[in-house]
Amino acid sequence: MVKANPISVLITCEHAANRVPKEYRHLFIGHEDTLNSHRGWDAGALQLARTLASRLDAPLLTGDYTRLLVDLNRSRGHSARFSEFTRHLHTEEREAISSIWWQPHWRDFQDHLHQLPDRILHIACHSFTPVFNGHRRKTDIGLLYDPTRPSEKAFCFRYGQALKRNFPALKIHMNQPYRGISNNIGQQYRKHFPDAKLMTFELEINQRLVDGPNWNGLCNRIVDVTSERIAGEHFETIL
Repeated sequence: MVKANPISVLITCEHAANRVPKEYRHLFIGHEDTLNSHRGWDAGALQLARTLASRLDAPLLTGDYTRLLVDLNRSRGHSARFSEFTRHLHTEEREAISSIWWQPHWRDFQDHLHQLPDRILHIACHSFTPVFNGHRRKTDIGLLYDPTRPSEKAFCFRYGQALKRNFPALKIHMNQPYRGISNNIGQQYRKHFPDAKLMTFELEINQRLVDGPNWNGLCNRIVDVTSERIAGEHFETIL
């Protein structure tokens, strides 16, 4: 039997800020350019996440400090969770950083997955640098999902088609510039929640667009398309 299923939306933005807690600022003296670069934070992602959360009346979880302190989008034990600025710290200090700045985000995310009613659509908002390792990236907007999860794949396909219709001049790519199954917070929780309960994907924006003169309008239009796509989606569960 096929049953229409209501949807709850959860928005996250793991790399929303490039601030450093005062007790760790000494680690970044002379590295202000790095903090202000794509390595320190995802420019534009917080604006997109806030606008989406407001439009969809959805809860929003954000990172308040730079990913170079500890990366909220990497699981415990992942080699890239701590950067070159913090991985040399004693184990006890890294554990303290994890407890104070990493664990709360993951705990809040897990709590929302358990507490939100209905099926959950998690949208993680991120942005990426236009040039990486000397190569110019061709993607303007990327949707990162797990192609082995049927509902997630189907939703992202239809969402991608809607973005292409509304932004014909932009390059909308699936699982670019990263793979949707790479280590991230949504990917980790796919292990615990079936496709019938959780659909999770990352919405990636090229920072070339964020730095452009039309970003505010483009951000609002992306939110328009996203809201319309979710409202028009016939979410179903096979029972």
